[in-house]
Amino acid sequence: MIHLLWTLLNASLIIFFFYLIVGFIIKGKKIFNPQIKVFSILIMTLGIIQIISATKTSKKINRITITTDYKKTNSSKIKKIVLEDNLVFDINLRVKYSIENNDYIPIESYSFLTGLISGYNWEFKSFETQVYKTNEKATFTADGVLKWNLFGINIYSEYKTFSGIIE
Repeated sequence: MIHLLWTLLNASLIIFFFYLIVGFIIKGKKIFNPQIKVFSILIMTLGIIQIISATKTSKKINRITITTDYKKTNSSKIKKIVLEDNLVFDINLRVKYSIENNDYIPIESYSFLTGLISGYNWEFKSFETQVYKTNEKATFTADGVLKWNLFGINIYSEYKTFSGIIE
């Protein structure tokens, strides 16, 4: 529920920012209500700064290479795991395996958010698993940081560790 409230707060700030921009273009300074003038100017300034800085930021790819020592001619398989299922968004994990003589050799892993992710950023930090055979199971451990952003500014970083079984 807290994730939904955080998303709604972020969406409200973005809508308020666009209201201020359009109103400033149409009405000029009259758009600023005297009771919340300081707050309005702060939101407008932060929004403009975030738009300018967004063009300069590079997106981190949440991909971790586990091994490069495998035959590239082998067939491969991708296992899909939902690490966390929230009301608003999910944290997903994909693990790519190379299949060699009934052994599943982990090659790389990739983790990402899906759903309504306004105000959140996921940084995938580490992943551990082992080779397993057909009809067996393997354990895994995945770590990452869920960043809570308010209007593009990191407010809180939540370190998360997930462990489970890959079938």
